[in-house]
Amino acid sequence: MNALYNQQAFNSTGLEEIRDAFRIKQMQGKAWLMHKVSELVKDPNSKILVIGSWIGFTSHCLYKMGFTNITEVDPDSRLETLACWLNRFNKNFTHISDDVNNVDVGEFDVVINTSCEHIADNSWYSRLSKNSLVFLHSIDLPADDHCNLCQDLKEMTEKYSMNVVYSGTLNLQNYNRFMMIGHPR
Repeated sequence: MNALYNQQAFNSTGLEEIRDAFRIKQMQGKAWLMHKVSELVKDPNSKILVIGSWIGFTSHCLYKMGFTNITEVDPDSRLETLACWLNRFNKNFTHISDDVNNVDVGEFDVVINTSCEHIADNSWYSRLSKNSLVFLHSIDLPADDHCNLCQDLKEMTEKYSMNVVYSGTLNLQNYNRFMMIGHPR
């Protein structure tokens, strides 16, 4: 995490938020995601969109796995400095500080959204290409910034209509993380 030694990148967010991003339960969810990506995405040239990218760690992990054509979007512009610094070696990396509903999501081969619970308006999902392979995560943990919770996989399936390739639940003791992978209908 050499990005933490870049004072400008580090100051753009804060130690508490960075610690939160690397909590063990966050890392368990990322490991689960990366395992499924390595299993299902074989083309290293796939055009990937990461929605709700936070500090850019998912994009960094994808780059370390050999993917380079990565765009990420997060509405919190504070996070751009750290995300760009963390992903500085990937020359095809793009960070967009905007609402995902303002992004052309239909142009990507792979779409990853590990923060569905943070996005109240799911209209972005209806604009995905039917050929996109979509990885979705959501949780059942109530919080002030969780405006789109799913109580289980059944509810998640009702919100995001897709031809499912994989679905599962990761029990994290006091909450569950749900994952659906597939192609939008």
